Amino acid sequence: MRPHPHRIATLSIALVAAAAAVSTATPRAQDEVAPPERPTLPAPRLVTAATLAEPARLAELERPGTVLFRDDFESDESLAHWFEIRGRDDGRAARIEDPELAHGGRCAMRFVAPARDGASSGAGASAWLGPDGYERVHFRRYIRFAADYDQGNLNHTGGGLAAVAGRGRWDEMGKAGIRPTGDDRFTIGFEPWRDWGRQPAPGYMFVYAYWMDMRRDRDGNYWGNMLGPEPERRVVPPRGRWVCLETMVKANTIAGDGPPDERARADGELAAWIDGQLYLHYDGIRWRRSELVRVKRFDIGIYIHQATRDNEVLYDDVVVSTGYVGPEPAAQPAARRR
Repeated sequence: MRPHPHRIATLSIALVAAAAAVSTATPRAQDEVAPPERPTLPAPRLVTAATLAEPARLAELERPGTVLFRDDFESDESLAHWFEIRGRDDGRAARIEDPELAHGGRCAMRFVAPARDGASSGAGASAWLGPDGYERVHFRRYIRFAADYDQGNLNHTGGGLAAVAGRGRWDEMGKAGIRPTGDDRFTIGFEPWRDWGRQPAPGYMFVYAYWMDMRRDRDGNYWGNMLGPEPERRVVPPRGRWVCLETMVKANTIAGDGPPDERARADGELAAWIDGQLYLHYDGIRWRRSELVRVKRFDIGIYIHQATRDNEVLYDDVVVSTGYVGPEPAAQPAARRR
C-alpha cells in the first residue's frame, strides 16, 4: 500500500489538481502495512497467470463492448467533452497541434506540472459518463511521458476511474486518506512509482485503489492501496514514446437478503493492459455494498507530489467502453504508433 494524496481520491488517482492536499505519509508495500482492523475482510486475488493460461478466460476478459466515449483531440470541440480542465487558464493543460508528437492525426492533449519549490503541482481533465453509470468499464488511452520525465518519487499520472453513488459530477472528490464505506465510492488509477529511486523514471506501473475493504496505513489513514503485478512482470514504460494503457473495473454483485455487507459479494474484478498485453488481473474484490455505486467519472492528467522541476505528459486517442478496447489497429499509419 502506498499512501499519497490525490484530489479525486481515485485516480485523480493520478490526476489531481495542483491545489490538491499533499500527505507526508511514507509509502509502503502492501506486506509492510499494519494489519486491517477486520482481519476477515475479503482481499483481492492476483490471478493474472491463471487468466493467461486459460484462452477462454482471457477471451472473456477481452470481450469487446459498446464505446461510451472517444476523444482524439483533433479539434477544439474536444475540450467540450471534459466537464473540468484543471490548468487550462494558465496553459498547464492545452490541446497541441504537432503531428510529430501526436499519436494519431495531428493533435494531442498536453499537461504540465511546473516546478513549485517542492510543493505539489499538476493539471488534468475529468469527464462524466452520466448519472446512472456502468457496472463494467474499460478505459483505454495513449500516454507519452516526456523524454526527461522524472517525478522524483511520488506522482499520480496515468488516468483513473471513479465509481460514485451520487448523481453529481463532482461527487466524492477530495476524500484522500478516507476509506470508502461501500455506499459512497471506489476509485482506481493506473500510474508509475519509482519505489524511492529503485526504479528508473517514471517507475513501474501499478493500480492505486480506494475501496471499502482496503487496508489501513500505519499512520491511521486509509491511503490508496497498491495493486500490482508479480514482481517479475513489472513494466517501466519508456519515456519519449507512446504507450497504450487500458484499465478495466467490474463492480461486484449485490444480491440476496440481509444486511448490506452480507449482500455484497466478493466477485468484483480489476485488470490492466500495457500495449495490448494483459499486465495484471485481480478478482475476489468487494468494491461496494450498494448498487448505486457505479463507474461514472474518469480522468487524465499529471500530478507530482513534490515538484522540484517541470514535468510534462501527453495523452491521445482516449476511449471508454463497456468492453475491451485494445491498441489502435496495426494497419494505422506509423505516425499513429510512435
